[in-house]
Amino acid sequence: MTTGGGRLRFALTAALFVALGYFAWKSGRSVYERGPELEIAEIAGVVVLKWPHAIEAPMAARFAAAFAKYGDRTDRFVIDLDSPGGAVAEGRLVIAAIEATKKTRRVDTLVGRGAVCLSMCVPIYLAGDDRAAAPDATFMFHEPSSYDLVTAERIDKPGFEARMTSARFFERYFERSEMNPVWRERLKERWRGKDLWLTAEELVAEGANVVETLTE
Repeated sequence: MTTGGGRLRFALTAALFVALGYFAWKSGRSVYERGPELEIAEIAGVVVLKWPHAIEAPMAARFAAAFAKYGDRTDRFVIDLDSPGGAVAEGRLVIAAIEATKKTRRVDTLVGRGAVCLSMCVPIYLAGDDRAAAPDATFMFHEPSSYDLVTAERIDKPGFEARMTSARFFERYFERSEMNPVWRERLKERWRGKDLWLTAEELVAEGANVVETLTE
């Protein structure tokens, strides 16, 4: 547990999370009330936060609330992901909450046996201090897509704009990650215009440093 300045930093972080949760509630109350729930378990002093849903609201608010509630009871969180991906904007807020929590607590990520971590789930997974996965856990990398908020139909951007969006996404979430730089450059070529599917075992075999530890 923290003392002195550490307590102050954690208190400020908790206040930030409460504010984020309130904002989400205020701006989208029905989503917050009826949206997917975060599954929480305390195991031997570790708080496990399981999210078996898409990356969409109110995910960030759920994590913010959990970090604030359990932060004074644990030094370690484990985020257990099983997600088909989703909204980049929501994923960005989740990552911000994780990064803030990592200043005072350890936050690890996990993708379990038979689970998937696709699209925007991957940057969230990469935010973990330690990243574990079952050998058959499936990861999917692809360039970001845009969708109409009303019709949910995919929007085809002009080629130059699509390339710029892809480059910004890659720089923000992959180049700043702990991926093996050599593998990352190969990924930049391999994911163009396609979905790249790899198991955790394959990622480890390729030396990607996306998955650090294979679980049994």
